[in-house]
Amino acid sequence: MNVSWVRAASACVACWALSLPAAQAESLTLRAAVALVVEGNPELAAFAEYSNAAREQAGVQSLAPNPVIELQLENFAGSGDLSGVSALETTLQLSRVVELGGKARLRQQLGEVQLHRLTAEQHARRTDVLAEVARRFVLVLANQERLAARQRAVVLAEEAAHAVRSRVDAGVASPVQSSRAAIALARANIAREHAEHELLGSRVALAVLWNEETPQFSAVSGALLRLDAHESFDTYRKRLDGNPDLLTFASTHRVLDARVQLEEAQRRPSVTFNVGVRRIEFVDAGALVAGVAVPFGTRGRVDGELRSVRAERAALTLTEQSRRLELHSTLFSLYQELSHARTEADVLREGILPQARHMLETTRTGYQAGRFSFPELADAQGQLLEIELEAIDAAARFHLQLIEIERLTGQSVGRHVQEVSP
Repeated sequence: MNVSWVRAASACVACWALSLPAAQAESLTLRAAVALVVEGNPELAAFAEYSNAAREQAGVQSLAPNPVIELQLENFAGSGDLSGVSALETTLQLSRVVELGGKARLRQQLGEVQLHRLTAEQHARRTDVLAEVARRFVLVLANQERLAARQRAVVLAEEAAHAVRSRVDAGVASPVQSSRAAIALARANIAREHAEHELLGSRVALAVLWNEETPQFSAVSGALLRLDAHESFDTYRKRLDGNPDLLTFASTHRVLDARVQLEEAQRRPSVTFNVGVRRIEFVDAGALVAGVAVPFGTRGRVDGELRSVRAERAALTLTEQSRRLELHSTLFSLYQELSHARTEADVLREGILPQARHMLETTRTGYQAGRFSFPELADAQGQLLEIELEAIDAAARFHLQLIEIERLTGQSVGRHVQEVSP
């Protein structure tokens, strides 16, 4: 497959060829697939609305308490001198809470850091989605290679069946060999058909990521068997601070810090001032009224809230430490699998596969000359197919492990998104 790879979303699947979107081109590159997902994935599209809602909520939290207008009616509908409305007293007053300790500013600050945490959570989910695009793209590409290998196996089986028939017709081979060759051809066709279904399923799985039920692309383009050099484990380990989950932890820490500051400000009680006018019917006169209200006994509740938030913050710190250790272990395991897949793919492609092809050619020539039997020819064909499939599987594992490593370290996804975004 004569195409180049472009270093892609969370995958380091290097040098994929740039192409038009799937609606305009039959062959799809990883870069075009990522662009389609960024534009058409419903979950990613919902992020903007969630951010708008959080931004509005942050604005609401920064507002001071609204003033209150209160109307009171006293001394009416009673008995004796208080019957009817002759002794009615009507009071209309305006109350306003004056917050002390900068509570409005701290609420606004809390709203802002909550918005930042939402952004970090969305970034983490966006990284997951783009990594999934890369994974499914690699699976489609691997299934294409597997189908191509199965198609080559059918061609070899057809050639073998033709060679057997020629030898049977010449009377130098048993008709049983012809039946065995026909069976081998039928099984090769069944395996090819299964590979076609596997490819179709993987294409649909990729297309649904951009909200498309029927794939509009006929193939994906990329060089699966081309494995560029990967970086050292130390390099990836140092990038773990960029892990989306750890960034979310950092944002949550800031939210809890803002909550602590707000709760500490609650220790200074807010004061309610009110002013109004009162109408007294039985003296046909009016007067001004004013008052002030200061709550008390709130310190215990505030201290309880502070202890709760601080305990939550301590628990979050421990959880983050545990997650960091887990990520280190996961990264180490992935790196070992990556290195093994790379070694296996290189040995199969550069060492074993050429030998298997040479062995098949030698066996095929020898069979035509009568030096080898049909079982030996069939074994050489089967061994070549097996090695080709193993090389494809090893290359696919290499790319999939690399995708996961880049997702964990939060590196390639961001760079690639910047590259394909308008």
